[in-house]
Amino acid sequence: MRIGCLFSLLMLLLYFNEAKAQQAETSILVSGAADLVRTDVPGVIRRHQIGAEVNYFYLYNLSFSGGYEFNHPRANQVSVGGRFYPMEPVFIRLRGLIGSQSDLALGIGYTHNITYRIRLEGMVDYYAVTQVAGLRAGLGILIN
Repeated sequence: MRIGCLFSLLMLLLYFNEAKAQQAETSILVSGAADLVRTDVPGVIRRHQIGAEVNYFYLYNLSFSGGYEFNHPRANQVSVGGRFYPMEPVFIRLRGLIGSQSDLALGIGYTHNITYRIRLEGMVDYYAVTQVAGLRAGLGILIN
């Protein structure tokens, strides 16, 4: 049921591919984000997850990414994936987390441009293997 709802939302968003994002082809977005809330946290300040990511824009609305997830007290992971911007402020991302506890993360996010180069980002990720959801906020810097 959840997969069907996510697929329907993805298909709906793909129809709104009219607005161009500010980034151009070959731009690079360097970002960092921290989880604010996760559904698997046993209490307050008992688990931290912070991610750093570099996105290379193959097209103005499609990027490929690589990054690193710092997990405390669990093992750290390397991430590989991409983002698709169906409309300017909204993006959909898919990441594979590689490490001792590998996972697949599907997320949807929103970006707010503070300046042309600096962005605030908020996103919700669903981790398919562990069946956990997380709310994440971060900051991105666009490099042309």
